[in-house]
Amino acid sequence: MDTEPRIRRTVDLTSHLNQTIERGHPADFPIVLRPLFYTSNGSYEAVPKRLAVVREDNGKPISVVSDRYTLVPHQHILDAVEGALKPLDLGPVPRGVYVDREGARMRAIFKFPALAQPVSQGDDICPCLKIQNTYDGTSRIAIHIGAFRFVCTNLAVGGGGVFAGGFMSVHEGDIPLGEIAEQVSAYLAGFEKIVTMYRYWADRWLVQGELAKALEGTSNWHASRIKESFQKQKPTVYEAYNTATYYATHEMRSYRTAFDLLERINRGFQKQFPQPGESEEGAPDYADTALAKTSAEIVPAAPEAGEELQEMG
Repeated sequence: MDTEPRIRRTVDLTSHLNQTIERGHPADFPIVLRPLFYTSNGSYEAVPKRLAVVREDNGKPISVVSDRYTLVPHQHILDAVEGALKPLDLGPVPRGVYVDREGARMRAIFKFPALAQPVSQGDDICPCLKIQNTYDGTSRIAIHIGAFRFVCTNLAVGGGGVFAGGFMSVHEGDIPLGEIAEQVSAYLAGFEKIVTMYRYWADRWLVQGELAKALEGTSNWHASRIKESFQKQKPTVYEAYNTATYYATHEMRSYRTAFDLLERINRGFQKQFPQPGESEEGAPDYADTALAKTSAEIVPAAPEAGEELQEMG
């Protein structure tokens, strides 16, 4: 029996960055904490010090947390960012909202075309902000600065160093969302460091063996795919970096994998190619996942087979 060849489906992080939807996107759903129960001798007993995070729109539990956990809905964080941006008069701000695990994990990208700057003639980039929040303990609430390249529509977010943000908070006690409004201008001012770094990379030729070192934090599969795509024998560091970020932005099978790979690429390139005056150890590592304090508050759900991520459409 003839069978059709299996097609490898990929996602594109920038496919809907021209959207401006503020309500009705996949992260905009009501969420609540409910007590957990177990059966004992034919009756229900409450699980001590544990609560379930439940979607009120469909009744599905999406995580289990401690009773010290502070629930901050995704939409509250996005509203805080929106409120901080409106007085700044930054022109149109396209954004994309990405969720997975039934909405337990959210990332959003806000892009600022009006603040674009050139890396070289005909190669402009603009700042973007990555906002993340989870209900399953895989990361803290955080905002990071990043960049969007217009030529190949590449994203570059995460990984610390010049891509680090200022606002980070675990889900406990009072969450100071008001600080987002106070600091958002400072986040965008950090874009200057990214521009300076890119211009340095654009003037530096890649030496044999350096790319392999920059990609040491990625899997062998991804590293080989990135390296085999080069057409030039001797690219600049910036050309190599853009090849890597293009691959992560446009050719992954899930949004989660794409964001994770972008973080690893940014971390590796900053470490391997520090600007003059920086430590040879490169930029600091601001990895913000798997936090000990956060993980103590969360009981993560087991991975689901065939899991798919949703996008705002």
